[in-house]
Amino acid sequence: MATKTASTAAFDWAFVPARPGWPRRMARLARQHPAGLFGLIVLVLFVVLGLFGEQLAPYPADELSTGTPLQGPSLSHPFGLNQLGQDVFSRIVSGARISFIIAFWAVFLGAGSGAFLGILGGYFGRWIDYIVQRSGEAFAAFPGLVLFLMLRTAFGPNLKTIIISIGIGALFGGNRILRGQTIIERNQIYVEAARAVGCSEWRIFMRHVLPNVLPLVVVIMSGAIGAAILAESGLAFLGLGPTEASWGRDMSGTNLSIARTGYWHVVVFPGIAISLVVLGSNLLGDALRDIWDPRLRK
Repeated sequence: MATKTASTAAFDWAFVPARPGWPRRMARLARQHPAGLFGLIVLVLFVVLGLFGEQLAPYPADELSTGTPLQGPSLSHPFGLNQLGQDVFSRIVSGARISFIIAFWAVFLGAGSGAFLGILGGYFGRWIDYIVQRSGEAFAAFPGLVLFLMLRTAFGPNLKTIIISIGIGALFGGNRILRGQTIIERNQIYVEAARAVGCSEWRIFMRHVLPNVLPLVVVIMSGAIGAAILAESGLAFLGLGPTEASWGRDMSGTNLSIARTGYWHVVVFPGIAISLVVLGSNLLGDALRDIWDPRLRK
């Protein structure tokens, strides 16, 4: 009987399929989530341009008279020239740096910290939750533009002021949603079962509650990327943005007036760049939510 049991166990283990390697798993995820793959490609390109855009641009972003002003797209200037004779393609490639810096700080310092505070307050409650929620309510009393103007007066019109104002907005942007989701997870049966077997509150928080809330954190942080880029573009459109080349600046002021006279390429290509990055971040966030959410795994 013992021999039969041993042989049966050996037979079962022999036919257990091996786990596919990571290239096959990545290829399967790409087939299952083509929109997420598109978003990943867009964001990787955005990061590369943000880090090395000034070196990859065929012309300096602020160089004047690289050709005939307001010339349309051509082989030497794929996106045409603006009214100052600056190459639009070079300005888009170089302008990705400003959007990348603002999005990086807003997401990883603003949205990331705010997400952790919201989850922490929702799980532990008491004075932690009170401080986080009252701080969010105090921030909601100040419109974003008013807060930016106050910081601009205090610190001056520079890139640091824009980063601080957008980062504060991202800090309290989604913590209420995460707080509510954490409260729901905190009252689930599996949390009570973990307490019953003697798990500490910190272990339950890190090993059980946080993984179930993490997909929502990914969606909020991916949305923060697009929101940060749109916020910088809106400030630049109003003439309050950075003085360096940026996508929002190329869509504002004189450029917008010139585009109405028929020179569409001056503002269309910067607008496409903004739209692609915002769309890519949202698509990637939705795909990561579907992949990482334990409730959606098959």
